[in-house]
Amino acid sequence: MEAFDAAGITGIVWRRVVPGKEEQAEGVMRAIMMLSRQAEGYLGSEIFPPIPGIQDAYVVLYRFNSGTQLRQWLASARRQELVLEIDALLVEPGVQFFFSHGRQPAGSASSVFAYRIRQDKEAEFLDWRRRILEAARTFQGFLGTESFDTLDGKEPEFIVVVRFDSRVNLDAWLESKVRKEFIKEVRPLVHHVTLRRISSGFEGWFDISQDTAPPPRWRQALVILSALFPVILIMRQLLSPIFLMFPLPVAFLILLTLDMAFLTYVVMPHYSRLMGFWLKPGADFTWRLEVAGSAIITGLIGLTLAGFLVFGN
Repeated sequence: MEAFDAAGITGIVWRRVVPGKEEQAEGVMRAIMMLSRQAEGYLGSEIFPPIPGIQDAYVVLYRFNSGTQLRQWLASARRQELVLEIDALLVEPGVQFFFSHGRQPAGSASSVFAYRIRQDKEAEFLDWRRRILEAARTFQGFLGTESFDTLDGKEPEFIVVVRFDSRVNLDAWLESKVRKEFIKEVRPLVHHVTLRRISSGFEGWFDISQDTAPPPRWRQALVILSALFPVILIMRQLLSPIFLMFPLPVAFLILLTLDMAFLTYVVMPHYSRLMGFWLKPGADFTWRLEVAGSAIITGLIGLTLAGFLVFGN
């Protein structure tokens, strides 16, 4: 524990929630997060909700100064009560790993692999891990890897984090023939392999395949706001009859589902390219380009607001 204590500890929890219980589960997870902030040695925490096609579970990260402080937090009575509460809302028991902090290179797409090793196969697995990571380094967009041995386990478990500069390049590695051969080779050495992709949540709406990092989140948020605002208002007008046909929650669900589909497949592919100069400022970025991008965003919001104030119901 001493080496881990010196560096600090990060925990990763994956929780697959029973469909329809998301709101209740999120409430419990937020309560756990708020409670953790009162614990000694707390450094930070974050919740990543499921992203269709990328991750099927809630991913919770939390960090503490030391393993001792983390253990105290995990053993706290109130946390145990909240964990029992959320366990009742899960499809399967949550998966939790701990590893030491490390300086992470910037990147837009990461995969976390968890391997549970068969008895007496650890040496063979470590050789396999070295070779597969050497192979990953040869692929376009590779940023780096980190490997961690989990703390406190009845069976050896290893975490491997692989980072690429974009989801496109990450998927190219994950689907490559080279990697598939490596996976066939490792199966006799492990009980199971768990894979999770972790990303910002907005990456499907932005073309970030040519950069070493995604656009700053505040720029992403403003671009999404300026696109979402007119789409929601226009769709609300066009679909107003559904608010008479269905209960309010059902009508809103239909409206938001259509809004998100329209944004994802029609609006954002073109709008994000248009705003590329502002989303990802280059070396030649000037204050004039900053003003131009801001003007497009405020103009869209302003025109939408003015139009509905004048012509709306």
